[in-house]
Amino acid sequence: MSRASDLTQLLALRTLREERAKAAFAIGAARLQEATRLLNEADAAIDAHDREVDQQERRFFEAMGLRPLPENEFGREHDLLRVSDQRRDGLIDKRNDAAEVLAERERQLTLLRQEWRHRFSARDKLAEAESRLRIAEQARIEAMSELESEEMSADRARPAC
Repeated sequence: MSRASDLTQLLALRTLREERAKAAFAIGAARLQEATRLLNEADAAIDAHDREVDQQERRFFEAMGLRPLPENEFGREHDLLRVSDQRRDGLIDKRNDAAEVLAERERQLTLLRQEWRHRFSARDKLAEAESRLRIAEQARIEAMSELESEEMSADRARPAC
């Protein structure tokens, strides 16, 4: 019965490893969702910035159409547009960073999924081997019991001399 107990211990170890791989996969999936959320937020920030800049430009051009702008106001609006462009560049950089993080999380999740599937398969194969060993052990015990009962009935059937 040593082989069966060894297999049971090994199966318990493989099950633990499979559960750890599954937990790592779940954590990876959560990290991927967080990276996706951050990317969506970055996209939304860029869109909001673009809408704000469009409104500023519209106001600027409306003001130009109504009356001539004094030189200092024109310069101030020009500086605001340049600052706005710099801010947009910063938002795009953040979005690109978020996209890189998302891609990395997707790669990690793929690796974690493969690891979990490998662990699951290994545990499954070992569980099947343990089951076959238990069935064989049970059949051996039943055969020995049947042999013993046959020998006992044969001893009773023999005439005593």
